[in-house]
Amino acid sequence: MKILSSNTLKVLPLLLYFSACKDYKPEMEQAMWERDSILVVNEAKDSSLNSFIETLNEIEINLDSITQAQNAISMDTKNSTEFNQDIRDRISTNISLIGDLLKENQDKIETLNSQLRKSNINLAALRKKLDRLTEDLQKKDAEISVLNEQLLEMKLIVETLNVSVDSLNTQNQTKESIIADQTNQINTAYYITGNYKDLKAKNIISAEGGFLGIGKEKLLKQDFNTDSFIKIDITKVTEFVLNNKSIKVVTNHPTDSYTLVKDDKDIVTSLKVTNPTRFWKTSKYLVIITG
Repeated sequence: MKILSSNTLKVLPLLLYFSACKDYKPEMEQAMWERDSILVVNEAKDSSLNSFIETLNEIEINLDSITQAQNAISMDTKNSTEFNQDIRDRISTNISLIGDLLKENQDKIETLNSQLRKSNINLAALRKKLDRLTEDLQKKDAEISVLNEQLLEMKLIVETLNVSVDSLNTQNQTKESIIADQTNQINTAYYITGNYKDLKAKNIISAEGGFLGIGKEKLLKQDFNTDSFIKIDITKVTEFVLNNKSIKVVTNHPTDSYTLVKDDKDIVTSLKVTNPTRFWKTSKYLVIITG
């Protein structure tokens, strides 16, 4: 028997009520739409959480399998004075298995970290567990690296692990470099201020519309020249000094994401960004006409 979700149960009385009315169709359709919307959102969240938890469990299972393979190798090396081909094959198989599981766990952790960064759901507890599993994986990798060296010293022919402490460090450095570059790109924007004549000469804006040359609107050119723009870090620069009575923001930025600061003489002293995320979302370029 299918059990109705809590959201469905909440909507059910509304459906029963509307069904008792003669002209219920519009209200019924609205209630059904709201119910479906709630279910879709909740199912998406549940699916995301279930997938996340399932991957965490897979990582733990892999770590257990690695430990079992370690123990098997220890038993083979401890109980044997002569290593015949069967023992060598078992050790080699377990080493390969461990290498594959370490790599698989590393990939899964990278995927989960990416999902966490993109998720709007509060997953603090899962974040903590993921961090613990990451530490466990690093410790396990160090243990296997030592084990592999011991096997080589015992002159056992084994396959070198495809994951080692050095390779992990290299991977982490590469990822950190990529993340840093991406962060710089995300936080980089450009701006320019000036009067209409200067900005027009720099091929940034043009005047269009109007009648007989009167009432033309100053607009940003589609292929505007960016050579004269000043590069900034939007996390550090949130205010632009203007000191001018006449100000026009040419580029498209939500008006509720910034404010024009004025002095007692009604001079616009600066443009202050109050919501950087919204302000720079539509354009990474800011063009302000003064005068």
